[in-house]
Amino acid sequence: MYKLQFDGLFRKVEDKTHPGGKAGFMGYGWLIYKNGILTARGHGVYMRGKDATSNVAEYLALIEGLESLLDMGVYGEPVTVTGDAKSIIDQMTGASAINAPALRPLYQRVKRIAVRLPQITWTWTPRKDNHNADKLTRLAMRQVRANQSEYKKALQFLNEDLSGKKASKHLVSLLDLRIYQPMPAWLEPYPTPVTSSIPVMQFV
Repeated sequence: MYKLQFDGLFRKVEDKTHPGGKAGFMGYGWLIYKNGILTARGHGVYMRGKDATSNVAEYLALIEGLESLLDMGVYGEPVTVTGDAKSIIDQMTGASAINAPALRPLYQRVKRIAVRLPQITWTWTPRKDNHNADKLTRLAMRQVRANQSEYKKALQFLNEDLSGKKASKHLVSLLDLRIYQPMPAWLEPYPTPVTSSIPVMQFV
């Protein structure tokens, strides 16, 4: 039995040129448990000049986690997917419709992955019970901010994008970390982020 726990977080960048355009940074975190034992985890950050929202961040977290399950060779075993974004869980179960156009490609991508996991169950959990995934999401945001030179480059890139006539919908990856191995108990607090782990900006 596998369990995937995911979480996403959105931080808006103020943009007077495109009011309501929702530019900003989207952090994500996910954890995979096998029979209650943590076997993999990951976190990262994307940025986008348009249609960056908390729901997009949640979908990115879900996609990263599901793809990691496939990387681990999990296909025919039961998988429970749990997150605190009720709207996302409801959309995946069919209990809620997708009204935001920006979410449809991400939803379709999740469905394509989920087909390869035939014994998947979608479960909503309260935020207080999604603490570990939330902690990874916030760690990702701190790591990006910790590398000031790369963070300034990212802001400059985003501002240049926003200064044009039309903001880009491209997702730009600033950080992506995946660890596939049994992990020790959580350490509190986290060690100082290693800023060299932040890659050069990558388009997705």
